[in-house]
Amino acid sequence: MHAAASAPLPSYDPKTNAVLIYSEDITTVMPDGKMKGTERRAYKILRPDGRQYAVAQAYISNDTRLGMMRAWCIPQSGKDYEVKDKDAVDRSAALTGEDLVSDVKIRTLKIPAGEVGNVVGYEIQYDGRPYVLDDEWVFQREIPVKEARYTLQMPAGWEYKAVWVNHGKVEPNPSGANQWQWLITDVPEIRPERRMPPWSGLAGRMAVAFIAPGARPSKSFLTWDDMAKWQTGLAEGKRDATPEISSKVAQIASGKTTPELKMQEIAQFIQKDIRYVAIEIGIGGWQPHSARDIYAHRYGDCKDKATLMSTMLKLTGIDSYYLFINTRRGVVGPDTPPERMFDHAILAIKLPDNVKR
Repeated sequence: MHAAASAPLPSYDPKTNAVLIYSEDITTVMPDGKMKGTERRAYKILRPDGRQYAVAQAYISNDTRLGMMRAWCIPQSGKDYEVKDKDAVDRSAALTGEDLVSDVKIRTLKIPAGEVGNVVGYEIQYDGRPYVLDDEWVFQREIPVKEARYTLQMPAGWEYKAVWVNHGKVEPNPSGANQWQWLITDVPEIRPERRMPPWSGLAGRMAVAFIAPGARPSKSFLTWDDMAKWQTGLAEGKRDATPEISSKVAQIASGKTTPELKMQEIAQFIQKDIRYVAIEIGIGGWQPHSARDIYAHRYGDCKDKATLMSTMLKLTGIDSYYLFINTRRGVVGPDTPPERMFDHAILAIKLPDNVKR
């Protein structure tokens, strides 16, 4: 932080609130597929509105455990001081009105004296157990970035595949045995605007997949097909019908002589009788509940409703398929890497041959 704070800065727009003078992310992949990470940030505050950067935040879940979390301030005058993790506060992540249960918490560590001219920074260490061996380095922000580094350390024999989005490819510098480091400097800010495209569709980032020797394709997303197989595996057995579901389908499809009418009746049942409520703990953010549970409890999130509808359609002889989408325009495209960048699930229905298109 001292080295970054004493380095000269270029001239910025007078409306710039702060500068991220140093950003460093270190990812270490363990032989068992677990990950250790370190996140370091140092900001120089230029305007009063830059006080918002005098805080460190980290997300905690069943699959991510925080280690050390501490922060510092280098004032323009006077002594430096440290804020330790014992001063951090945990709270539940904000839930929407449709979310019922989530295991995500936010740990916040406030840094006093976030005044104009001061430098504030923090370091966070964490251990993760990812469901898929990948990572994302977002190096562009809403404020200028003077220096950003990403270091990757993997076991011997492991490989990686990196894809650059909204930025030209940058080659890494080997920095040790099976270790690579990327360095980017003087990254311009992206100023928020009304009705601007989604942030992920604009900000420069690098998505990287980690490949273990002899790894199953479903554990590392190298192609869109890999991701589809992973998602298909999560849903295996979830669309099995029960006698109760079969009876309900027979009831609502009774007297409906065409596939279109049967589809409409099933869709209306899903819309009106199955409440949209999300319970997403751990893998529950990606894996649907079983049709049995969704029907019995009469609620579920988007992928749950799609699961039950698919089960009911199958009982009438109509095939359907999960279709995962991102509701923010410009985030995912054919050239973007195969990541878990989807936030909604719908159903694609294969129309029978006797249905007019």
